[in-house]
Amino acid sequence: MDALDAGLAKLASGAAKVDAGVGKAGQGATRLYQGATKLRDGSAQVTSGIGSLGSGLVRLSDGASQLQSGTDRLHDGAIKIDKGMDKLAKGSTDLANGLDDGAKQIPDYDAQQRQARTDVMSDPVRLAKTVNNEVPNYGTGFAPFFLPLALWVGAMIAYMVLKPLNQRRLAGTQGALRIALSGWLPAVALGAAQVGVLLAVLRFALGLEAAHWAGVAGLLLLAAAAFLAIVQAVNALLGPPGRVAALALLMLQLTSAAGTYPIETSPGFFQTISPWLPMSWVVSALRRLISGGDLTVVWQACGVLSAFLVLGLALTTLAVERGRTWSVKRLHPELSL
Repeated sequence: MDALDAGLAKLASGAAKVDAGVGKAGQGATRLYQGATKLRDGSAQVTSGIGSLGSGLVRLSDGASQLQSGTDRLHDGAIKIDKGMDKLAKGSTDLANGLDDGAKQIPDYDAQQRQARTDVMSDPVRLAKTVNNEVPNYGTGFAPFFLPLALWVGAMIAYMVLKPLNQRRLAGTQGALRIALSGWLPAVALGAAQVGVLLAVLRFALGLEAAHWAGVAGLLLLAAAAFLAIVQAVNALLGPPGRVAALALLMLQLTSAAGTYPIETSPGFFQTISPWLPMSWVVSALRRLISGGDLTVVWQACGVLSAFLVLGLALTTLAVERGRTWSVKRLHPELSL
């Protein structure tokens, strides 16, 4: 019994030890499980890191290729720079030699020569001009414009004093052209006197110098005759309103005769009518006769004035033919001016 009791005591003690060992084994198993879990997580991280390492190795390979290509280009650029440096060195040498040669060619000017060249540098551009047919003053330049103006105004005044048609002869049996001339010739005499006064004032009072005095006198006489024929025709055809028409013609000619400014600076309407009016031709011709120049325009102006002279007399002759037809209204007009 004593031996059994001792054996049971040992058995109880062993069982306690076994129970304690089982507890320790459970704790170890728990720690083993936790370690296995950490091992599994670490293995996953290792796997992910191996993938990142693979992609990094690929990028590293691409970067190495680019680095190799850039190194090759850098090498080629270095070769070009080396060649350029050689050219630059040669160019610097040539520039130095050229500057040295240029310095040797610079003249040594004295004070007077330096002053002359200083004037050239301060005023490098100078206008070279040639004046053809110089006009000494404004009066000479405007004379070709005011002379025909005076003649036209004189023609208007002449037919304010004189009748364009002689009514007694109009009622007679004389030819129409003769009647027209009988109303024109007295006015021409006044026009010739006006031309004489104009020439005397221009030459002796104002001291005008003309290249062709005879041409000026002849042209003015022809212009006066043509102007008088036109004004006579307008008055003969229109009667008293013809004075207004003559004034309107004067206004048109003043604005299209290019007496003050070139005709190109005028509106298109006046540029169009300018060649068809007599004063424009008189202005152009007088400029050549007073200041000199090509006389072709003078002969053309004489032809144009002759045509206007014939046209004016023809229209006056037509007015004579019309005036020989009498009516009650004409014998007893409603309004008499």
